Amino acid sequence: MAGVMRRIPTPGLYEAVLQVLGGANSWTQPAAGPMAELVDHLTTDEAECLPRAVADVLPLLRGDRDRLRFAAEIAARLDLFEAAEAVLSLALSLDDRQLLLNAADLASNPAADPPVVQSLLEQARGDRPLRLRLDKTAVPDGTDEERLYEQCWPGARTSQSRFPLPPVTVFDTSLRADALLCLAAAADRAGAAVRRLDPEAEVPFWFGAETVLVCADTAHQRVRSRYGHFPAAQIVVPEGSELPHDRLAQARLRRQVDAALGRRLLTLPIGDAQDIPVSLWSPDVFGAGVYSTREAGFLSGAKASSLSYLHRRGVMQPHIKGALRWKFSDVVAVRTWAYLKTVTPGRVSSNVVSALAAFEGSGDAVRIGVTTDGRVMADLGKGFEDVLTGQMALDLPVTDVDSAFRPFEVGGGSVPDLLHLSPNSTLLPTVLNGTPHLSGHRIAAKDLGSLDRAGGTGAITAAYPELSDAQFEDVVTLGHQLLDLV
Repeated sequence: MAGVMRRIPTPGLYEAVLQVLGGANSWTQPAAGPMAELVDHLTTDEAECLPRAVADVLPLLRGDRDRLRFAAEIAARLDLFEAAEAVLSLALSLDDRQLLLNAADLASNPAADPPVVQSLLEQARGDRPLRLRLDKTAVPDGTDEERLYEQCWPGARTSQSRFPLPPVTVFDTSLRADALLCLAAAADRAGAAVRRLDPEAEVPFWFGAETVLVCADTAHQRVRSRYGHFPAAQIVVPEGSELPHDRLAQARLRRQVDAALGRRLLTLPIGDAQDIPVSLWSPDVFGAGVYSTREAGFLSGAKASSLSYLHRRGVMQPHIKGALRWKFSDVVAVRTWAYLKTVTPGRVSSNVVSALAAFEGSGDAVRIGVTTDGRVMADLGKGFEDVLTGQMALDLPVTDVDSAFRPFEVGGGSVPDLLHLSPNSTLLPTVLNGTPHLSGHRIAAKDLGSLDRAGGTGAITAAYPELSDAQFEDVVTLGHQLLDLV
């Protein structure tokens, strides 16, 4: 979109972008919050200038490496491919591996500047994660590379794909820019990956079993002529080939996108609230996360076969797209059931699992509890009350679900702390799709485990020099455990 990059952002837009990106806190705020704040209330002209404004502001953040990385991640998640050159320049000057990966994510868009792509391909010699992000003809080797390849090139996914990956929403950039960016931010917040399709660039290898395209008629025809097998049901053409202005109409369009993806997105509010609260009981947090059956079993203290059994019986309803995908709320449901059976002398109904899994969260709750017969209770500050009837618990025994988050013994083994599986790891449902990561860093435990297997500690510190003095051995061990679950 060279035309977009020739537009000059106003001083007010620069100020707004710097305020949002410079003030974002990557450790207390999911990326969806600043993304929504960035795009909300933009005019059409401002939205068209936003990619350039972000590209120009990024160098101003180089003195704060964490904020810079977070800002680059936000650009990558909105697929602001116009910022690829700025991110690459910063990655090379700062010798920053994470920025280099963000630059590759942006440059994988066929509308990115060819010199940027060529420079990254030169950097990718011998660097498989970089190569797989940039080259759809690359052949993945092993499970980790296959997962990464299908994440970067969703056209390779089929309905029998064995990896739990987020669905992909592709937005035609010929549509009105302000509404498009709002819809893109909402899609990211709802758990989808976002890509932007430039009308003048090559049609990329994105269109597979888990992709939906939102576009005008011309893009519809272009994609179908390139990928004739791509189902028409996964193409959403707004009325009049243009995105609506009205928020209620936009909400209806989001539901249409969700339906095209097989109802795999989180429910989105129609109102103005954009930030995702840190509270685990917030609906946007409690329903986040994407886990395979084995990962969910590991985190919940249950066998994978037990989760499959609960699914077959209809007790739980995980997402199905080739493989079962479980949310954080599903993990909490099974883990609470397992915990209750260790502390309750009598029978614990499996209704506990179905009730908690169906519970969509409560933004007002300070605590969530459950009874052994399967009633979910919320404490809004005055004691536990039934979330369905509103009746107070009174003398009814209620177990605080927080207790199930802590370590406990079951079946002769130990279940680790859910939010801190090891001393230096953290799990937050809205960060990195809920996978455990190194505390204080947006680095997945599985990524550290993969690097360790490839080249030991030296490979890790070469990829992330800032970890040279950090304690991460326990996170590497956790990463090995998670990799072995696949």
